[in-house]
Amino acid sequence: MLDAMADQSPEGLYDNFFENFTHSVAATRLLLGEAQRSGGFIEGLILYAAIVDALLRNLVALETAPRDGYKRTLDGHYFVHDKSKWLTERRIYAEARDCMVIDDALFLELEDLYRFRNTVVHRFIISQVAYSDIAPKLDQYNAIMERLLAQLAAVEQPDGEDKSPERTEAMRRRVARKLRRPN
Repeated sequence: MLDAMADQSPEGLYDNFFENFTHSVAATRLLLGEAQRSGGFIEGLILYAAIVDALLRNLVALETAPRDGYKRTLDGHYFVHDKSKWLTERRIYAEARDCMVIDDALFLELEDLYRFRNTVVHRFIISQVAYSDIAPKLDQYNAIMERLLAQLAAVEQPDGEDKSPERTEAMRRRVARKLRRPN
């Protein structure tokens, strides 16, 4: 189904960094659903980490953005992967804690999950981690993701954008571009 929605147009994936970021988060959530349905624990672990990182980047950018009344100007370096601007996942955790997007307890939980995920990804074969050890970590990540989604929903306010069926379908096609699969 996702492949059928992908627009194979020759233009670039997205018009700007934030559009790429937001559509990529949506695409990653779709991939997470596929991993959950297929029982892909390691894939789920990686995708949860990516989503949590993205939500924290968004929350930190919103929290630290200069404000002009209700308008915020977001710093683009939170939303791009570029060697001159790139922020590591752990740096994002620290910034989220420092600007009080998350508390110390959640910071420590994220650090623990980061170390666990890296063990699974880089040292699964030589570690004492069993595949069954991953499922409880997925539950932890899911609880964190839901908490951050609720935080983000509380911060962001609808701006009265056009929510027509045509616009919704166009957004779905753009999200699907991120999921292009090789032929």
